[in-house]
Amino acid sequence: MSLSEELRDPWGLLVAGVSGGMAWAVLGAGAPAVLVGVGVGAAVLGIKAVTGALVHRRPRARVAVPERPPRGTAAAAWFEQAEAAVHALDEMAGTAPQGPTGDAVRRAADDADDALVSLGRVGVQVTAVERALARVDVAGLDAEAARLRQAAEHAPSHELRQEVQRSAAALQDRVQVRDRLRSARDMLLARMQSTTFALEGLVARLAEVVAMTATTGTSDSSAHDLASIGTELDGLRAGLAESEAVSRRVLAQAPPEPGR
Repeated sequence: MSLSEELRDPWGLLVAGVSGGMAWAVLGAGAPAVLVGVGVGAAVLGIKAVTGALVHRRPRARVAVPERPPRGTAAAAWFEQAEAAVHALDEMAGTAPQGPTGDAVRRAADDADDALVSLGRVGVQVTAVERALARVDVAGLDAEAARLRQAAEHAPSHELRQEVQRSAAALQDRVQVRDRLRSARDMLLARMQSTTFALEGLVARLAEVVAMTATTGTSDSSAHDLASIGTELDGLRAGLAESEAVSRRVLAQAPPEPGR
């Protein structure tokens, strides 16, 4: 709770009232005793509020993701699942105690926030790849390519064979673009899936580390786990960056949208 919320806490007001009343009773009746009682009560309430505000910190602000895939898409489903895991990690970081374990949790939350932003960009790229794929992936494309190849083999004249071969080559280029786009889409979705599962696993492992630290009072036994979590998050971000680069190259070879 915040300081203002702590000041309005009924339990805090009750403790302050009892403390002030006891001070007044000890000193006896009279204006000085009343003033002392009020002062004692106010001091108790202030100490309780400040302590509570420090112990019960507000959760971290949720990361702002500038780019995210459209709702209802396969990419959005993975992104929203990953986003829930990162929000859980942010909440854990906001209430983690001071010390090595708490610091490690907050660093992990920062890295996970960065990974979520990258994941949002990957999700947007999935949508772009799917739009490009819709422009080239028409029904019967493979059958038409096979028909043209066969027609070129059985053309009655050299001139006709050359024309049919040019058509077959152009269609084959389209087939290859389609296959690259399909592969890029599947690769990006697989990367989103693996990143989502990895983030969920990290949340579970960090929650375990925090619980063990709170139970034992030390974080020595979990130092290796915390270090490996940081390394794993670095790997996730590097993998997402690599996927972005691959999809950009594939999109650069795709036919432009109509009107562009």
